[in-house]
Amino acid sequence: MLKLTPIFVFACVLSCCLPAKASDIFKNKNKLSDIMMIMSPTYALGMTMMAEDYQGTLQLGESVLLSQLASEGIKSLNLETRPNKSDKKSFPSGHAVGAFSGAMFVHKRYGWKPALIPYGMSLVTGWARTQVKAHYWHDVLGGAVLSGLFTWILVDEYLPKGIEVTADTNEARLGFKTSF
Repeated sequence: MLKLTPIFVFACVLSCCLPAKASDIFKNKNKLSDIMMIMSPTYALGMTMMAEDYQGTLQLGESVLLSQLASEGIKSLNLETRPNKSDKKSFPSGHAVGAFSGAMFVHKRYGWKPALIPYGMSLVTGWARTQVKAHYWHDVLGGAVLSGLFTWILVDEYLPKGIEVTADTNEARLGFKTSF
């Protein structure tokens, strides 16, 4: 049952966000960027649940929260006017921070292959934010770099249960533990 939880969460979030016709999502790029920004960390959360990796769940929460707080702090400096001239909070893209936080978490914690889907979501998010003239591409890149920085600092590589890695100044060992 626990393994179905991420799939259920993913489906619920997706069904709440999607318009009646799937083709309409590409007409409203602002809504598309909102959905992808949420779906990437949701995908990462689903991975932590499927692996029963509760330490990873905490690390995901920390990295997403702190990168978003840093993004809002930088935005409050009013460094750059948005392309649509609505305000001076263009840099960095908060949507990109959210989306790339999920993708980079999956990459660092579980590897690059499972991160391809959330990286795709992140690229769609960045593309959509530039299309609606909410951000420039360098704002998206800045958001990706910011989320990568927090991921690098806060997230550890996942070691499945039963594998122990130890190291000291003289040697490194990889061992397997099994119990019957």
